[in-house]
Amino acid sequence: MAETYSSLITSKNPKAMYYGSRNGVKIDRIVIHHNATTDKNVAMNTWVQGSGAYTSAHYEVTPTEIIGCISETDAAYHCGGTGGSDIPKMANPNQRSIGIENVNSSGAPNWSVAHETIVNCAKLVKDICNRYGIPCDRQHVLGHNEVTATACPGGINVDEVVALANGQTTTAAAKPAPTAKPQAASVPAGFTAENGTFVNGDTEIMNRVGSPSTSAAKGGYLPAYGTWPYDSWAKIGNYTWIHHVYNGQHIYLPVRQWHANGTSTPWGTFK
Repeated sequence: MAETYSSLITSKNPKAMYYGSRNGVKIDRIVIHHNATTDKNVAMNTWVQGSGAYTSAHYEVTPTEIIGCISETDAAYHCGGTGGSDIPKMANPNQRSIGIENVNSSGAPNWSVAHETIVNCAKLVKDICNRYGIPCDRQHVLGHNEVTATACPGGINVDEVVALANGQTTTAAAKPAPTAKPQAASVPAGFTAENGTFVNGDTEIMNRVGSPSTSAAKGGYLPAYGTWPYDSWAKIGNYTWIHHVYNGQHIYLPVRQWHANGTSTPWGTFK
């Protein structure tokens, strides 16, 4: 079967990425994501077959590019959930949808996305809706967190994407994203209150949503050398975790690994 991409793409990523069959399921949804990194190549390389991530998306969007990654004729692995209790809120989520990833303009906790990227995303959404006869509304254009348990799409306002796709003007993009402030009342049980900022080392770290556990729902990557403000910390199991609240959700980041001999390896610095 011939590959299908929007005519709006500026390039096609030639790397072989994770994908599956749509199994005859009709495309009737678009799901919006953020990269959880400010580097588009870091994001796209996690989708390459052999990376072990088993994730992917149909498109990568930046302020100046719309990059085709997976043919629309195939299912990308972008919103199927992480397994266990993370059950998608709609049937056949990957088979029935097209996934659009957007590069971030800033890291945690705001995970902002540039207005130019949002505009390109909206153009792509409108094109997809027109070609597949999908209503361009909030019932059919969804944020990732409306499908599975995740903090994705970060700082993206999906209402704004849909409004722009429908030709409406919006002032939301002109307003800077609010700076996240630690909320003392929200410090989890067993955590020690402490306001600070973690500065990551040279390896990205996946944060977790709802629970300080490596089996909890994935929120997104803190990129190498990215910063992460926190309001509390705790040593749980083999890791030291830090915590903050984002969009009403408890987000946890492992920042230090403890070894059997009692020593530990920090993955960054604190300030």
